[in-house]
Amino acid sequence: MINPANAPTARFFESVGIEAGARVLDVGCGSGDLSRFVAELAGPEGEVVAIDRSDEALAMARTMPISSSAAPIRYRTMELSVELPDLGLFDAIVGRRVLMYLPQPASTIARLKRLAKPGAVLAFQEHARSSLPSGLGRLDLHGQLYDWMWTTVAAEGGDVGLALRLVDLFQAEGLTIEQARSEAILLQPGEPSFLPTLTAMMLPRFVEREVASVEDVGLETLAERLEEERCAAGGTIVWDLAFLTAARLSI
Repeated sequence: MINPANAPTARFFESVGIEAGARVLDVGCGSGDLSRFVAELAGPEGEVVAIDRSDEALAMARTMPISSSAAPIRYRTMELSVELPDLGLFDAIVGRRVLMYLPQPASTIARLKRLAKPGAVLAFQEHARSSLPSGLGRLDLHGQLYDWMWTTVAAEGGDVGLALRLVDLFQAEGLTIEQARSEAILLQPGEPSFLPTLTAMMLPRFVEREVASVEDVGLETLAERLEEERCAAGGTIVWDLAFLTAARLSI
């Protein structure tokens, strides 16, 4: 199942001004979903450099096909929290859920700015812990999952409020904000919930950080219990918020 948390990605990144022929840096590319998307925007005359610290994720990214209408993608293993090597200059620098996992995001933004051409755009999709989930009725189980997930991110060193400070961080680097908005991630009636799949993926992390045990989660019956709670509450559930921020370097 496609993670609905990624639903805002296409709408946002196709609106930030990545033009045909652009040279794009994808920061913390993971398995390359965003890299392949911006490669389509840049077209065959463009170029995408995609960097991540995980060799495993990059190995998976390299197995994924790209179309003849997309820019070539060069994947490189690179630690993001230290000084970056000379990668040349870029027309656009993008990332999705990456700055929130870095120990000093302000320093990373300063380093990325040095890789940006005059007039380049820096565009990031980040998420933050908020007073969610929200709906028409009690959502105790949904709320417990939400708490476990964000508590785990924090225990791993993630900055659960980074997205709320991103405009400040960009402005501190002298960047001009062009977009700063948020989109809700919704759980809709009649649609299968992605939460059981997401919980199964995160369960080893829950256990490792001693946030919740296998027994606490009860994965075998989780989907049924979530559906019962959603039906009892009725209506749409607001699960999460994606914060979408694009800023431009002065010419």
